[in-house]
Amino acid sequence: MNILCPVCREPLRISPHAAVCRNHHSFDIARSGYLNLYRSNKSGHGDNKEMIRARSTFLESGSYAFLAERLTQIMKEEDPDSVADLACGEGYYTRRLPGSEKYGIDLSKDALAHAAKRDPGTRYLLASIFDVPLRSECADIILTCFAPLADREVIRLLKPGGHFIFVSPGPDHLYEMKQVLYENPYRNEKKKIENFLPLVHEETITAEFTPDHDTLEALFNMTPYAYKTGIEGMKRLSETDQLTLTAQFWIRIFKKTY
Repeated sequence: MNILCPVCREPLRISPHAAVCRNHHSFDIARSGYLNLYRSNKSGHGDNKEMIRARSTFLESGSYAFLAERLTQIMKEEDPDSVADLACGEGYYTRRLPGSEKYGIDLSKDALAHAAKRDPGTRYLLASIFDVPLRSECADIILTCFAPLADREVIRLLKPGGHFIFVSPGPDHLYEMKQVLYENPYRNEKKKIENFLPLVHEETITAEFTPDHDTLEALFNMTPYAYKTGIEGMKRLSETDQLTLTAQFWIRIFKKTY
């Protein structure tokens, strides 16, 4: 079993309602299906219900489907058995990925509840991507979309010869929205990753889409712009009837060569 107890790192035996290790540490499986392995008693981690609702509304519109299709295509070429999605959110990309053994890790209970209900074929775990309760060298492919790089855990979890796929916004991603929101719109910086696994492939994929008003509002609410935009900028966006946007993603693939 690849899932480990977060307390003693012994393998967990999973039943329909709980997971227990040989040292009798026990962890609940939520009614929706995800396994809670987060050790902190603090609350408020991860995205809240409003953000999950906004992101689900937007993603189900199909505006980012071309990214999901490209990620699936890349993974199918590698024919993986085991896949881990670090910072999987509500599982939009996770549930589309190939692999007979799939794991989705996130800190948002609301996101994982959404994901597990729609994707019983993936084992969703409430845990930090910087302390993943999976055994070392268990994954053929690891994916991280729009989240920080958990470099040490990626290296630990990958099998020798395994691949890590890292997706981040391209320079022109949603630039048209920024032109409405801000007086001085900015393009995203393509930051390099130093002292990590060898980069074996990179590409930028781009598509345009024109969301309706409700979808545009959902997109805004799922982005960091919702927290750093002034009242005037939000007013301008709310008064925008139609806006064609650029979706641009930078895909980098790294390989564990040892």
